[in-house]
Amino acid sequence: MTKFNTLALAIASLAVPAICAAEDSNKLEEVNVTVSPLDKPADAVAAPVSVLSGETLRKAASATLGETLKNQPGVANASFGSGVGLPVIRGQSANRVKILNDNLDVSDASNTSADHAASIEPLLAERIEILRGPAALRYGSGAIGGVVNIIDGRIPTEVPEEVEGAVEMRHDTANSQDASVFRFTGGAGQLAWYFDGVYRENDDTEIPGLAIVEHEEHEEHGEDEGEDEGEHEEEFNTDGYVGNTNARAHSYSGGVSWITESGYIGLSVNKLENNYGIPLGTHEHHHEEEEHDEDDHEEHEEHEEESEVEAVRIDMAQTRYDLKGEHRFNSNYWDKLRLRIGYNDYEHVELEEGEPGTRFTNEAWESRLEITHDNDSEWRGAYGLQLSDKDFAAVGDEAFIQPSRTRSAGLFTMKEREWGNWHLDLGARIERVDIDPETAEDRDFNLFSTSATLQYFLQEHQHISVGATHSERAPVAEELFADGEHLAESRYLIGNSDLDKERSLNLELGYHHHNEAASGWHAAQIEASVFYNRIGDYIYSQNTGLEYEEELPIYAYANRDATFYGAEASVKFPLRSNFYLTLFGDVVRASFDEDIAGESSDVPRMPPLRLGLALGAEYDQWGWEWRTVEAADQDRAGAYEEETDGYTRMDLSAHYNFNIGSSDAVIFASARNLLDEEIRNSTSLLRDYAPEAGRSVEAGVRFIF
Repeated sequence: MTKFNTLALAIASLAVPAICAAEDSNKLEEVNVTVSPLDKPADAVAAPVSVLSGETLRKAASATLGETLKNQPGVANASFGSGVGLPVIRGQSANRVKILNDNLDVSDASNTSADHAASIEPLLAERIEILRGPAALRYGSGAIGGVVNIIDGRIPTEVPEEVEGAVEMRHDTANSQDASVFRFTGGAGQLAWYFDGVYRENDDTEIPGLAIVEHEEHEEHGEDEGEDEGEHEEEFNTDGYVGNTNARAHSYSGGVSWITESGYIGLSVNKLENNYGIPLGTHEHHHEEEEHDEDDHEEHEEHEEESEVEAVRIDMAQTRYDLKGEHRFNSNYWDKLRLRIGYNDYEHVELEEGEPGTRFTNEAWESRLEITHDNDSEWRGAYGLQLSDKDFAAVGDEAFIQPSRTRSAGLFTMKEREWGNWHLDLGARIERVDIDPETAEDRDFNLFSTSATLQYFLQEHQHISVGATHSERAPVAEELFADGEHLAESRYLIGNSDLDKERSLNLELGYHHHNEAASGWHAAQIEASVFYNRIGDYIYSQNTGLEYEEELPIYAYANRDATFYGAEASVKFPLRSNFYLTLFGDVVRASFDEDIAGESSDVPRMPPLRLGLALGAEYDQWGWEWRTVEAADQDRAGAYEEETDGYTRMDLSAHYNFNIGSSDAVIFASARNLLDEEIRNSTSLLRDYAPEAGRSVEAGVRFIF
């Protein structure tokens, strides 16, 4: 039996303890997740959903969204240095995973390129919801692979009895990051208000060893060419740190709402600025070199060091406006009417040696109108309308994509009904996407998605689910019309204006057991999912094996049928004396259905198989957790891609709660990568240039009043 199969069986075996389910229990009250329009708790939603909130979120929160979510089942981090980290869900990312700010698209440029950060500050999040698998029914074409929904509370939905707030300060030795966060909310009468802010700044990321890993040259490379490339790597390589990964960001928000007995209406404004570096060695951008004699050697080294620090940076700025309202009906049929409107003015400039280069802008509107109904024991459900209009442009000498305008309109319905222990969820969506580029021919796509999921409740707290989803995704502007150098990614991109839409058929089998009200082994929390996703005309950037001007590898977008399948499982056992033990793991395999002569059939940049365990304890005032993850080698790298070594990561975290007068406070600390492992993410384009941080400690204090 192969190593892969052995590990896969180990993951599957995590679901075996399901037989320890309790006989009777009372269902605990939980916060309803907003990724369901029908106000359901996460453990009752048919689709696999994870929720990060409270102390769990505070412990995981980081500078990037991918780093914050990387320990969640089925989620990996596509990092691009410490300034960028985007979530990868079941091997899907970018234009297949929609990042939402309170159920509306963030509308930045993070889905156009791996070096573009999401315009989200996880340190300000109140709750993060992760929906694994297709979510196109409610959120449209870009959610064919999953959804990450950040809830920040900017628009209050109720008036607090008194002013509430929190202030937090933390420091991370991995990159000398200092971060400060504040949040206040209050109100009087029918008016509620909210303010928050975050400021963070960090230096270069410290690592165990060299930043750039060297691989054996391909056979077609000549000896001289290999030596030249090796010299280039040595020129930019750094020892003990990743150069040019320092960053500085700040974000501030304010919101106000008018609250009535039957609903609310509110408005919020957010301002975000983020300046971060692209790790050295990822691009071929040189000053003209001059001859230097021995007397000038020291001066040359100083100049080289200065130019490295200023290599390529991203200077991002965003202003976002949101309107949110809800009306609750006094009716036996209609339940709620919800309205969401968002406008985002986004811009970032790629600075090359300190000088402005390519400028990316995205001016976007999105609106969502939903009405829900509940007819007692019969069907309950929702109807919705979603509209969006995005004006995207990249202007500059190295702009790899022409300006374009993308408009979409979608209508959807979601229904559910119960018969005894059976629960049925149905849904359908029709959508129209129009893409209007500046010079090329327009492309229009008609999309249709539908789903059906059947749940059987063995007990109130325990169910099995089986579901099937058909989803369609339209190609986006960069996949259709890209044509040029993108130095920050160190590659030349070629779009394909004849791309077809993607068609996904996803099959899912899941098991859920959650019964904290029970005692002993009957209180085990178990989640397990197995999925099979066949995507016709899967769109990907194919490494052609060719180079542009003998410097940049050429990637060309193409359609190719692909199949993704995998599993996720997590089992948390309560032990004696408030101790607990958690076993977890996930795996995804992806391959193209048809082989191309001389090329790998593996889909590139897939996450590795992971297995792990966590041992911890929770008491009234304090708690701790020791967590270990074993990641296998990723030796299915794809055509012209390099394999990625596995790793063992060990983390230790603790927190202590105490009171200061009438206020609460928390001291927290985390020791990360205790083994000082060299960790490179197989999901990252930058895996050979920027490993994860080495051994580090993050500590902070939070005051709540």
